[in-house]
Amino acid sequence: MKLSIITINKNNAVGLEKTIQSVICQTYTDFEYIIIDGNSGDESVETIKKYTDRIGYWISEPDNGTYNAMNKGIRKAKGEYCLFLNSGDWLISADTMDKVFKEVGENTADIYYSNRIRPDNSIARFPKNLNNYLLRGKINHQNSLIKRSLFFEHGFYNEKLRICSDWEFFLNELYIHKSCFYHIETNISIYDIHGISSKKPELHEAENLIVYKNVFNELGKTIMEYSNFRNSIYYDFFANYSDSKILIFFLRVYRKIFKKSKIKDDTL
Repeated sequence: MKLSIITINKNNAVGLEKTIQSVICQTYTDFEYIIIDGNSGDESVETIKKYTDRIGYWISEPDNGTYNAMNKGIRKAKGEYCLFLNSGDWLISADTMDKVFKEVGENTADIYYSNRIRPDNSIARFPKNLNNYLLRGKINHQNSLIKRSLFFEHGFYNEKLRICSDWEFFLNELYIHKSCFYHIETNISIYDIHGISSKKPELHEAENLIVYKNVFNELGKTIMEYSNFRNSIYYDFFANYSDSKILIFFLRVYRKIFKKSKIKDDTL
């Protein structure tokens, strides 16, 4: 089996039905569908039961959060790749997965990722080379096909985190395990902007620092400071004066940091 589509849900029956309908209408057939429900108190279970003939596996029981539920799905999956489509997210069209695997062809990447499409149809475009981008930016699990074996070889999602564990996983795969990421042009899904990760900027900041430390150890705080600098107005200022002595000094420090951590930055 090529693909396992995994949906986690808790008390979002309306969003869940939208997600299910976008999955079961796919013209692509070499996939299984798994739903992990967190003991919802609304009509979610009734919604799942309406489509049981199209769902390979489902369960409704208490869990310990988003990533605990996603890890449950991984352990039940049989596909070569996993796509995590949370309740409220939806595949763009009925032929989305057909288009994805036609584009993938014979390529054997560890992780395929597409651009991010928002509900207003605006697009967040991701670079083909993530080496520098992923230190300060994030790709979405809703738009990524992840080789299932990576979880068993390198570790599952960190259940101590609430919203940044998928980013931590991607950082580990790119910088620590040197996994192959491949950008595809076929857009996969539209994600629900009302999820917890869109509502908690202060939680993002706190977990970002934890992730940097978990992945890069003692260099974590320095890398976060650099990331914040790249996102600040000061970076734009220095970028406009690329021949200035102060920028050259900063870039030398930056090179030294990345050389010490054995991280490659193709932009330098």
